[in-house]
Amino acid sequence: MIKAVLLDLDNTLLRNPQQAFTAEYLRLLDEFFYSRHFQQQVSRVILNAVRTLIAQKPIKLSNTDFMLTRLAGALDTPITELRTLFDEFYRFVYPTLRRCTEQIPGVAALYEYLMREDYMVAIATNPLYPAEAIRQRLEWAGLPGDLTAYEFVSHSDNMHFIKPQPEYYAEVVARVGIEPDEAVMVGDDVVNDMIPAGQLGIRTFQVFDGRSNKWSTRADAAGHLRDFHKSAAQYGWLDIPLPYRLNPAMIETELRGNLGALYGLISEVQPHYWDQHPDPAEWSIMQIVCHLLESEINVQRPRLETILQTDNPFLVSPRAPAGPEAENCAADGYAVVEEFETERQKTIAFLQQIPTEAWNRPARHSVFGNTTFLEMAYFTAQHDRLHVNQLCQTLGNCS
Repeated sequence: MIKAVLLDLDNTLLRNPQQAFTAEYLRLLDEFFYSRHFQQQVSRVILNAVRTLIAQKPIKLSNTDFMLTRLAGALDTPITELRTLFDEFYRFVYPTLRRCTEQIPGVAALYEYLMREDYMVAIATNPLYPAEAIRQRLEWAGLPGDLTAYEFVSHSDNMHFIKPQPEYYAEVVARVGIEPDEAVMVGDDVVNDMIPAGQLGIRTFQVFDGRSNKWSTRADAAGHLRDFHKSAAQYGWLDIPLPYRLNPAMIETELRGNLGALYGLISEVQPHYWDQHPDPAEWSIMQIVCHLLESEINVQRPRLETILQTDNPFLVSPRAPAGPEAENCAADGYAVVEEFETERQKTIAFLQQIPTEAWNRPARHSVFGNTTFLEMAYFTAQHDRLHVNQLCQTLGNCS
């Protein structure tokens, strides 16, 4: 059942000729920084940073933090000063780029329909720009500029992957609080939208305007944006079940994307919030991340190792974790999450060595019954999302 609609922004909700828009954006950026007595081309540093986002960026750094770190080194300027300059640029210069864009008919009507039908609406735009830039482009599209009007909005401040990394979609799904097969991705770009979302098992609809893109067989369906609206409203396309087929390639993608979602959420945690309980019967944020760490070490990876090493083993559910009265596993929540990432990378390295035929090795589970290595690996990703959503609810910014 589809619960969430992920909407690309540029050339899906807002007509935006990317090549011309990007060229003008970079020109204005260089002009702005030159007027502030910077001699080096800021645009060149940013483009180089974007090129290395996929290969070199640590997961724990948001896309904004990574690019500011690169800029600070190249320009010999403190990050705090750069943040102030970019805030000024996006408030006073960036709005002039509206002239490069054009509204697409039917966008507001689609948004209103999805909200009326109680779908979660997420803006799944490539997170290369900060929140303020996305807010403005949403307004240019004729949509609410208040980001809280959406279930989630991806931007460079809160994301840790970019398109076309499939991990980007895993991170979005985890932040929305759903499973991949509960989402549909609506976008115009085959490489950035259809292929990576489809690799994760997300249903896809390619917005095809006949101008700059071609209908791809990699999408589950295609048409104009109004066709998607009609398919959902009149033909019940979102209610038609499609088979969800697990495959090994999904697992590493989801395990890494979930890490990005976790880092995105804890970036919002103030120091005095870590040990607070939203309710006496609920875990604190610290207890949630402690549980993820302990489960990775003592349950998730050992269970997969058991299936690999033993013929058709019987797997017993782990004992129930300690309640909210339990002591914390550490004093520093950020350090716990970094240790969890270290353990998660060990799990990923283990999975990367698994021969193809081993993913189908059978096991018996005391709750799930007959299962396989692949299904239990997928359960690890589901376990992540369960507690990422719990953390989000604890922070009070999930619906």
